[in-house]
Amino acid sequence: MKTAHDDLFNTAFLSRLEYLRVVARRIFTGASPGSRTGRRTGPGLEFAEHRAYAPGDDYRYVDWAAYGRLEKLLLRLCQQEEDLSIYFLLDGSASMGTGRPAKFDHARRLVAALAYVGLASLERVRIVAFNSQVKAHFEAGRGRSHLVGVLDFLRSLEVGGATDLERAVQSFLPHAPKAGLAVLVSDFMDEAGFERPLITLQGQGFDLWCLQVTDREDIAPAGVGDIALEDAESGQALGVHLGDDLRERLLAEAARFSEELKAWCMGRGIGYAEAPTSAPIDEFVMDVLRRGGFLA
Repeated sequence: MKTAHDDLFNTAFLSRLEYLRVVARRIFTGASPGSRTGRRTGPGLEFAEHRAYAPGDDYRYVDWAAYGRLEKLLLRLCQQEEDLSIYFLLDGSASMGTGRPAKFDHARRLVAALAYVGLASLERVRIVAFNSQVKAHFEAGRGRSHLVGVLDFLRSLEVGGATDLERAVQSFLPHAPKAGLAVLVSDFMDEAGFERPLITLQGQGFDLWCLQVTDREDIAPAGVGDIALEDAESGQALGVHLGDDLRERLLAEAARFSEELKAWCMGRGIGYAEAPTSAPIDEFVMDVLRRGGFLA
């Protein structure tokens, strides 16, 4: 019998992956496979730039000379050529199961596409699924031959449980033998906020990208009338009369949250991109790659 999983990575999707690999190779022409120039705090490295200090950063790398001139706490970021490990942190909480198509299906396709580009670039790829803690993890290794394992792992995942990004990050760290690029794929619907877990990852030396998966129908369903809204994680139900005014308010609040997340990430030197479920995966991935800082 055919299942929903059969369509998750269909033939058309797989053919687009190969297209992404070819185009990504053109973008990264001249870059050494399996290595990148990163920005790190640390001794004995070539100075690259400053970044504003934030709670959780290592105070040993504060530029005190700059503080004397500017009266601002700045961290010295240094340039370092390094072997790259990419960690995909995939939100598998219950809220990701909502939307049309489900945000979780869109997120899994997104991780598959980006992981394939990383594998083809000979980066070391690891995938970690979480809700309030790590639910499953998979070390893919390097090379395109590992794509089958990545797809099988992603197919096996299911949504469930509440979101707790802070606990999830603490649970993830033992699975990360070395710092690298951490790509957090989530709807970021965590009542406790997103700031502390991202600061924790930066404090541990990770470069970060936040990919926020969104769905318009999930925020403001089509139609008019009395409907029952239920929180996917808490089960709390609320009866509302959905009309054009309320729909616009819901969409405006969702847009405000996305802008807040984006501005905060940019202020910390963290990559950010909104990933609507309506956006074609290949177009989104190419946009992220062309922005720079993801693999090159």
